[in-house]
Amino acid sequence: MSEAMTKSENTGTAMTVADVMNTGLGYTDMNLTDRSAAVAFYNATSNPANKLKEHVNEVLSLVHVSVECVEVSKEDAPEGKVIAPRIVLITEDGQSYACVSVGVYQSIKRMFTLLGTPDTWAKPVKIKPVLISTKKGQVLSLNLV
Repeated sequence: MSEAMTKSENTGTAMTVADVMNTGLGYTDMNLTDRSAAVAFYNATSNPANKLKEHVNEVLSLVHVSVECVEVSKEDAPEGKVIAPRIVLITEDGQSYACVSVGVYQSIKRMFTLLGTPDTWAKPVKIKPVLISTKKGQVLSLNLV
């Protein structure tokens, strides 16, 4: 497995989803030592089938999560770019849902604190993407169902 995508049990370190924005390393709960799983993971994260924002208020059965840092343009940033979390959620039916969202990233961190990581779940966790109004517009987030 590459240094860019780590999983705590494979590296022996305490890599968590919360470490992604601090270290720049990616996170996934999937076991990528099996080639077919690694190929499925690559396809799901490189070419996600869905945009999470297009599925607001739909219930999704979450089984896997991938988080990585990406550089995005932002006009009011000093260099015109900022680092943001890119999240891909993989559901029980094999669909992948992508977003670049601090709100979803914060939701995942809280969810993992309360429920553990997906590789420890006995069954899929039901989530519902939601839009929360803020002073600056709307933030994409997740509710547990």
